[in-house]
Amino acid sequence: MSELRRNILGEAKRIVIKIGSRILVDSVRGGVRTSFIQKFAHSVAKLVEDGKEVIVVTSGAVGTGMAILGYDEKPKVLAEKQACAAVGQIDLMYVYREMFLGNGFAVGQILLSADDFRDRVRYKNLQNTLKTMISKKIIPLINENDSLVVKELNGIGDNDKLSSDVALFFDADLLVVFTDEDGLFDDNPKKNPKARLLRFVPEITPDIIALTGKPGENGSAVSTGGMRSKVESIRAVVKSGCNAFLANGMKVLPHEIIYGDAVGTLFIGSHKKLGSRKRWLSFVSTPSGSVVVDDGCAEALRKKHSSLLPVGVVAVQKQFKAGDLIEVLSQQGERLARGIAQLDSANVQLVLQKKTALVRSILGEDSPEEVIHKNDLVVF
Repeated sequence: MSELRRNILGEAKRIVIKIGSRILVDSVRGGVRTSFIQKFAHSVAKLVEDGKEVIVVTSGAVGTGMAILGYDEKPKVLAEKQACAAVGQIDLMYVYREMFLGNGFAVGQILLSADDFRDRVRYKNLQNTLKTMISKKIIPLINENDSLVVKELNGIGDNDKLSSDVALFFDADLLVVFTDEDGLFDDNPKKNPKARLLRFVPEITPDIIALTGKPGENGSAVSTGGMRSKVESIRAVVKSGCNAFLANGMKVLPHEIIYGDAVGTLFIGSHKKLGSRKRWLSFVSTPSGSVVVDDGCAEALRKKHSSLLPVGVVAVQKQFKAGDLIEVLSQQGERLARGIAQLDSANVQLVLQKKTALVRSILGEDSPEEVIHKNDLVVF
């Protein structure tokens, strides 16, 4: 093991581990892979006993419920999928509970929706809950609230993104993503037996993303995301300064990554760490809506990092309230920035392309002059 890898992995204190459905659920016989969770729990226990702080983001509820309810593949009807999640969650958590208790640790389940990341108060409450659990040596098991969430309205998307969200708000040192591949290859190993495993990725460039195929490609009957989903989620955490490791969960255990020479791909985090608020603004929360700005405003945001004023806004997309997180787009559809709206969407609509002097005459003397103040704005 190289000195760089030994330092990065061995010194990681806060670790988030994401486990995919294809590892947790036996797609042939159905049900939870109890033997895997038993080995996994023993491995995590070693890390916690060594002073590491570990959070587990687990898939598998829908896949487990499918086996119980007799589905051969993931149902397309939302209510049926949510029923599978509700049934499967009980069996999955029971196995986790028993396996961790066998190693001397309790577990606690947290079910999340995108609203928990969008709302700053919920976000802080979640941080405090996790910190308390970890201080008491309770292993947090996190999953999206599949049995209730409506994806089209407020879903996180999949547990790949959820794992990066958790790593970001927990300010993790390392995100471990377990899949059924040995890591990231320079070609599809299922089609090209000569494909080479990339052991180190110093930066996730467009060329690296291109290696992952199309979104959702290589999914299975029980899983949601493919390799692209995983690498795009990893890209968010490495931008914030967190390292990431992608490995085959059927072959590798967490303690082998930290202390051994486990096969996989190590993604190096940026040397510039983002503060908690910047991480929340940049990556974690889901925007409620967006505004479109003209080219002059886009240039000012990039070069001056100034506040976003109504005069530069040409359109509003979706409704949002004052205090909501919104996205700033160019007229070409490029994501420019994110920030906390000072005005709601209806009022922004009233003052589109209006100079500052006119804003308060239209909205009232007590109205803010900015759509987003520069202190609440992150430019990409």
